[in-house]
Amino acid sequence: MLSKRLKAISDFIPEGSSVIDVGTDHGFLAIYLSKEKHCSVLATDKSSLCIIKAKENIRKYKAIVETKVTDGLKGLDITNKYIVIAGMGTKTILDIVPSNLDNDLIISSHRNLELLRKKMMEKGYYIYNEKAIFDKRYYVIMHFKKGRKKTNYLISPFLTSDKGYMQSLYDEYNKIYLKTPKSLKKIKVYFILKKIKKFC
Repeated sequence: MLSKRLKAISDFIPEGSSVIDVGTDHGFLAIYLSKEKHCSVLATDKSSLCIIKAKENIRKYKAIVETKVTDGLKGLDITNKYIVIAGMGTKTILDIVPSNLDNDLIISSHRNLELLRKKMMEKGYYIYNEKAIFDKRYYVIMHFKKGRKKTNYLISPFLTSDKGYMQSLYDEYNKIYLKTPKSLKKIKVYFILKKIKKFC
């Protein structure tokens, strides 16, 4: 039922936890957490159609999952809950996450990971753990906790031992480098490439 990406996200959540799955879409992650990890789960989405679809799947798999139509974390009791935000762009995720949460945040963005790390640190969070998973393409799952701890937001120390991911990161930056005209930006990308190459 779960994709490799969603299974990897579920691995970040301890058994028996209380979880809010923000932007649940089809509800498969919430269903898995309920049935396989015995979590108490609230599945939310701003789309009422997505919640209807999620409810159908919840009934189909006979899971116990609450659902709610809401935008982000608005109107939710988030006390002592793991918050999962996945399958969205970095800007949307940053708009959802305020600076005053004490919750564990499990986040997976499709793009702009460097910006996500940087802005989350500016909001007062630090990266507790990260994992890259290949599911047709590479996805990165980040576990943020509240607190101050400096981390390299360009090259995550949690991912440098993953040769496949580091090669994909190198290829991504190399495309940017080749397309960028001669400028200070091109020089900056060149030095980033040199740093990433050490781990490929």
